[in-house]
This record gives sequence, structure tokens and C-alpha cells, in this order.
Amino acid sequence: MDRFLSRLFRLVAWAPLLLPAALLAAQTLPALDSRALWFSDEIRYANVFENVVHGGKWLVMYLNGVPYPDKPPVYFWFLATLLPVYKAATPALFMAGAALSALLLLTATLALSRMVARAGREASLGAGLVLVSCFYFIGLAHYSRMDLLFAALITAAHVCLFRAWSRERATGWAVAGFLLAGVATLTKGPLGLALPLAASLGYLAWTGNLRRLLRRDVAVGLGLCLGLLGAWVLAAWLGGERELVEDIFYKQIYRRAVNASHHEQPFWHYLATLPAAWLPWTLVLPALPLGLLARAGFWRGLWQGRRAEEGRGTAYLWSMALTGFVLLSALSTKIIVYLLPLFPALAVLTAKALAGLDQRRTRRLWLLLCGLFAVLAVALPLGNMLHPWPDFEVAGLWWMALASALAAALMWWAARGLGPASGLLVAALAVTAWVQPLVLVTLPSLDAVMSPRAQAGLMGEYADEGYTPVAYKIYSGVYTYYSGHDVEETQDLERIGAVLAAEPRVVVGMQRRHWDQWTHRPASLHLVHEQWIVDRPYVLAVQDAVAPGGPGAGPGMEAQPAPGAAPEADAAPGARELPGAASEGNATAVGDDAIPPAAGAQAAPLATPEADAPATGNATAP
Repeated sequence: MDRFLSRLFRLVAWAPLLLPAALLAAQTLPALDSRALWFSDEIRYANVFENVVHGGKWLVMYLNGVPYPDKPPVYFWFLATLLPVYKAATPALFMAGAALSALLLLTATLALSRMVARAGREASLGAGLVLVSCFYFIGLAHYSRMDLLFAALITAAHVCLFRAWSRERATGWAVAGFLLAGVATLTKGPLGLALPLAASLGYLAWTGNLRRLLRRDVAVGLGLCLGLLGAWVLAAWLGGERELVEDIFYKQIYRRAVNASHHEQPFWHYLATLPAAWLPWTLVLPALPLGLLARAGFWRGLWQGRRAEEGRGTAYLWSMALTGFVLLSALSTKIIVYLLPLFPALAVLTAKALAGLDQRRTRRLWLLLCGLFAVLAVALPLGNMLHPWPDFEVAGLWWMALASALAAALMWWAARGLGPASGLLVAALAVTAWVQPLVLVTLPSLDAVMSPRAQAGLMGEYADEGYTPVAYKIYSGVYTYYSGHDVEETQDLERIGAVLAAEPRVVVGMQRRHWDQWTHRPASLHLVHEQWIVDRPYVLAVQDAVAPGGPGAGPGMEAQPAPGAAPEADAAPGARELPGAASEGNATAVGDDAIPPAAGAQAAPLATPEADAPATGNATAP
């Protein structure tokens, strides 16, 4: 069997991109329209995109009707190219954007293998299979963010710059590399330029060729890159977005680099998170002959051969990985997704290491992968006991446990005689099969607690009926996409009170804990909905200026209580929900505002002023 699979591997390697791309398609295409957009990045970026295509905000991004300095425009322009296919800003469009971005990163990784590492077709196929079987990469291919496109552009910039550094003068490659880095910067931020520059400095210093940076082609390429970035900043400034430009330079660049107010982590953060992010291929490390690192001859030979032509591509890959890791660790803000630009270099280096394993070490690796899947087979069914959401069952975990057990059996079989190439082929196929219950069953079941669709959609129904939508202390844009309305967001309860005093009909969203801590809550407000979103419950409350059953009652309402009126004990007045919300187990329409404070993270049973018993017909929100 090893001989057959090895021949198949060599046959497929004639077109190294074909099989990894097919596996990526099998992982993503069936799930493009399987779930809603999740809190908080997906729904915010969706609203930013709506402002681009419907509000004409193509140069400076807007979120919930106000300037959004966190992200530049290129990713949203990229999504706009999919509009002829999807016609509207639907969740399927954003999932397609993630899948296509993953394909671009896969393509850039194979270009890195072929044009930088100068690897053959088989080694390049191995790099592609390593990438598409990395758990974290697969997860990002199912999540709408700009990081995959960002990493693809950075990788393409690396390829071009390495080609430039391989010659005494290469204006075309240098210009292409720096312009790609500039476009990457306009996709997510300054790391788009900083990472290629850091890798280039590290590589040229290692090879003793730092003077290469003094050539005219470098000045031309870097000048065009800075000109591109400056043109965007100038256009935003002249367009009246001066405060936004200042915010970009101070808050989004300076503060995130040296004094983060959010996601600040210690310097060793990535040492702890990278091994988890690179699973299952982190398990290659115990299979390697790491004892060589303790030998002085190994390091002496490495130093003496640092300028050898045949080792320069590998040296650049190591420079990409090491300088990138050091640069990211030096920043104040640390998020695991920031490691993604290192993945292409890691994929090529991992594939090279795999190909060099002897039979004993190869068997050890397949046994380690077998053990990993066996652990998942046992641990996944425990997910319903360990997840943070009360009264909610995650679907598909038993199917994932079964898929894990089958993958473990395959890797056990592989350990009985498959070599590096054939075993890698089996591992990639096993991971692709393992992903299916995850993306088709488990992830869609999480909509109930990961997406604000139910509560935001209900807010939108109220807004359609003339209610003023307001939100207190939330991530900006949480309600906007699914409500279909801009929502006034504030950190000030006095501002909420002013809106309630000025407007007869208001719908307010906030975290349950803020509702419970609101000591001077207006009597005119009453709860109509509660939903657990990610890690805490959120509530929706309304103020009505109409008598029960009178004109202008809220959407789907048979009767609305007058302000301050006591509800009946046997039903939650004004209770209503989006179709199917209750069956999802994540949200419930609730009654009067006289509800006991939540105990810990879980909402307490709903009670009326007249009785301590829960309101009938309303399940406790998870």
C-alpha cells in the first residue's frame, strides 16, 4: 500500500496545487451558506462592507454610521468583487471571501516553496498538504476576517523580495515586493510592510549582504510603497476624515505597538500559543533528531554554509519565521491570529522536515497523530458538559468524535508501514473527512449562542415600526448588520435616559449584568428578549407610548403594556421572538423588568412583580 500511495503522491505532484486546492474546496464549499455571522468580528465587518457598497464609503471605512479606523479598505474591496455572484451582502458572500482568501494563501505558500525554497514538485505538494490539514488554518477558512488575504499578500511580497535580494539589481522584483507589502498594509495594517522588511533585514544580515539595501531599486520600490500608503492617508485627510487619520496613527499603530488597551499579553504569549495554533503539525517536533542542536559541529557547519547558494532559500524561510515571531512578540497587542503570516514558511519547513524523516521517526509521528485524534475522540463528547452556555447542547459532537476515532484508526494503520509522502497524503484526507461534521453540523448549531442574529433581528423589527434603537456598552456594530439599522451606541446611562425622555418609543440592548446593575432604571422600560451571546447574556428592553392593543404596537404584538403597568402573572407581556428562536435554545422573549439579578453568568428564572414563580411559557435563557 505504501508503494501505491507513494506513486499516487508523485503523480499528483505534477500539479502541486491541484490536490491541496481540491481538499480546501471539500472543506469549505459545502458550508458556505450553513451558518449565520458571529459576534463580534464577522458582524462588524459585514456592516463595514454594507457601508462600502450601499453607503459609498470606499476610501474610509464606516461602522454603524461612524468612521471606523481599525481596518483599511482593501479587504472590503476584495469582497466587493464577489457581489456579481452573490448580489447582496449575505453570510454566504463573507464565507466565500474567507474560502477564496484561504486559496490565495495556499497558492502563495506553494510559490514560496517553488521560488524561494527552490523545492521540487513533491516537496511543494507536501507544503500544501501540511497547510490545508492545519486545524487553525481550516478554522480561519470558515471565518470572515481579512487575515488570510493579509497573509497571502505578505507571502507574495516575501517571494518577490527574496528574488530581488538574489540579484545585484532587480527593479521589477523589488517594486513588486514593496507594492505587495503596501497593499497588505492597506488590508490590515503596518505589519504588512514590517514583516517583509524584518525578514529581509534578517536574511541579508545572515548572508552578509546588508549593502544590498543601498541599491537604487530598493529606494524606488520602498518609495512607491510609501507613496501608495501616503496617497490613501492624504485622500482620507482631504476628504475630511482628519480625526480618523490621527486615530489611525496614534491608537491603531502607536498604542497597539507599545501600550495596548486591549489584548495586551506578556512577551512569552506566542511561545505558549504557537504550538496549539500549528496542530497537528507541532507533533513533528518530537519526531525530529533534536539532539543535533546540542552539537557544536551542527552550528559551526550552519555558520560556515550561510552564504552557500543552495541554502539561501531555507535561510530566508527561517528568517521569515524567526524575525516575524520576534517582531510579533515585541508588540504590546498579541492575538493568536497575528501568527498567520508565519504559516507559509512553517508549512514549507515542516514539509522539508517530514521528507527527511527515517522509517522509525516517521512511524513515531504517525503514532503521535493517532494519539491526538484518539484524545479528540474521547474529549469531544465532553463538550456539552464543558462549554460555557447553560441549557444549550452543541450538536454534532458525537459525529466529530466518530470522525476522530476513524482518523485515529487511519493514522494507526499509517504507522504500520507508510512513509512520509504516503502518510502525509492519508493524514490530509483524514483531516478533511474530520472537518465535515464540524462545519456542517457543529458550527451551524452554535449560531444560537455565537450570533446576535435573533436579538438584533428583533431590534430591527422594532426599528421598522418606528422605535429608536439604542445600545449601551457593547462592541460597536453588534446589532447593526442583522437589525438593518444604525444603532445609537453609548457608554453613558444618562444618555440612555435622555433618549428615553425625548422619544416615546425606544428599544434598548445591553448586557444582562448592566441591566441588573442599573439602579435607577426607568419604570417605562420592560424586557422583551434575552439571548446568551458568546460568554454572557444580553437583553432587549422597550419603552412604549401606547395603550395595550393600541395603534403603533410593536411588531408581532397583540398588546403592549402602558408605561409602568404591571404585567399579568401568567404570561410575559409583550413577549415575542423571531421565528424559530426558542427552538434554537439560545434566546427567549421575556416579560416585565422586575427580574431578579442574574446569579453569576447565568440569568435567573424570570419572575413577575406579583409572584416569585417563573413566567409561564418562557424558558430560562442559556
